[in-house]
Amino acid sequence: MTLSEIAPEEGSPETLESLGFHRTVDRRMVHRASVAEVFVTGMQPTGELTFRSAAQLPLSHGYFNDHPGTPAQHDPLLLLEICRQASIYGAHAQLGIPLETTFMVGDWAIEVRDSAALTVGGTPGELLLSETMTPTYDRRGRITAVRFDIRMDMAGQPVGTAHIQVSSAPSAQYAALRFMQRGSTPPMTSVFRTTGARHGTERPDRVGRGNPANVVLRDAEPNTDRGSLTAVLAPDFGNSGLFDHDYDHIPAMVLMEAARQSALLLTAGSGTGGEPHGIASVSALQASFSRFAELDSLVRITATADFLQDSRHRVSVTCEQSGATVAVISTDIISHSEEPK
Repeated sequence: MTLSEIAPEEGSPETLESLGFHRTVDRRMVHRASVAEVFVTGMQPTGELTFRSAAQLPLSHGYFNDHPGTPAQHDPLLLLEICRQASIYGAHAQLGIPLETTFMVGDWAIEVRDSAALTVGGTPGELLLSETMTPTYDRRGRITAVRFDIRMDMAGQPVGTAHIQVSSAPSAQYAALRFMQRGSTPPMTSVFRTTGARHGTERPDRVGRGNPANVVLRDAEPNTDRGSLTAVLAPDFGNSGLFDHDYDHIPAMVLMEAARQSALLLTAGSGTGGEPHGIASVSALQASFSRFAELDSLVRITATADFLQDSRHRVSVTCEQSGATVAVISTDIISHSEEPK
């Protein structure tokens, strides 16, 4: 559910990076543990509550570039991750929110308006983001929530839009909240890396993947009469593309990946034992999160086809745990009968 919860380190981050693609920003400013997982390369304020950011899209990444489609395209979830990083950077650098802050996502959405612009070329992609922040203050003037509205451009052309709505709390307050909600200290993902937990077992190509480590679903069961599918969330906790650092819950991005894989299974008919057909791409995702997805209890996924129009499918995905809804995610899938031009 949170956008970040990585422990702060001693020392202050470097000064604000200028807008450019020469090097990544200080990883602490985007709450990453690994420099390899930082994609934002600079920021430039354009107003009191507006800024522009630059980001480099990798040509090779174990998670974000693991898709079988040809020609290869940059992953829409990579764009959402970049929006997440750029927004956190802006909150710290421009709003002055301390690093020792946890951001909790309430809802977010991304829409790709020009999928052809995301075709991977011979050099890393260069993405420019224009953001507007709308902070919410409490009676003492402290920021308790921020909405980020984002426009994305590549090579001077608009690629898509996104928004992210978060609440924020000092990290110590967040820890107290988690203890109060559970009545105990939540376990961390490190506990589950060596327990032999059953990871995703769906065939990778049936969920748009090549590497089995990136499969996050198991026990998928279709209901052809209802046009729905159920599955169990089962990510590999050792996958650094999904778990950059230690978490005390399932991150929102992992739930987004589960929704995408469920939607691909449902729309391709793969859950019925059939082979994947054509090429499928995600054109839009939107999600709302109502509670934390705990690590020590099963998360059950239900995907339902909302409509079919030409080659476009909309799939609604519900994530439930212990009888309560954790997240509701809508995914738009476009099926291509041939390689995109």
